[in-house]
Amino acid sequence: MNSSGISPIGNSSGISPSGNRIIIKPDDVERVTEGGIIIPDAQADSHQGAQSIGTLIGVGPDAWTHLTEKVYRLIDGSMRLMELRTKGYSEPFAKVGDRVAFAKYGGLAVVGEDGEQYRVMNDEDLTAKVSAGVSFTDMKSRKRVGVK
Repeated sequence: MNSSGISPIGNSSGISPSGNRIIIKPDDVERVTEGGIIIPDAQADSHQGAQSIGTLIGVGPDAWTHLTEKVYRLIDGSMRLMELRTKGYSEPFAKVGDRVAFAKYGGLAVVGEDGEQYRVMNDEDLTAKVSAGVSFTDMKSRKRVGVK
């Protein structure tokens, strides 16, 4: 991946994540079942929006790094620093091209320059790396990005 977040598997979205943001290409759900039944567009679109697995396409420059969060509380009329919390990862959690799980409806849904749906979210919003056989929806996913 180069410094702009463009991945070697080809980020044709026109989206380069900043900070600790990442870009995911959600797996496409099938529009026709193996038995030949055509899924109505409304139902397929609903399942596509709820899709919770996809391929990591781009990673911002600060993803997977520790962040320090300051917690202040109002005590006796003044704000006082109460706690420093370290958030983040000790090492990169996933790399571009990995298949990952994320929260249903998580992140910001955007349409890239290539007309495809993407999700832009915080690195912390990933819940797992998953293998090709894992499905988080009751509708089958198509092959992931970059698979021939």
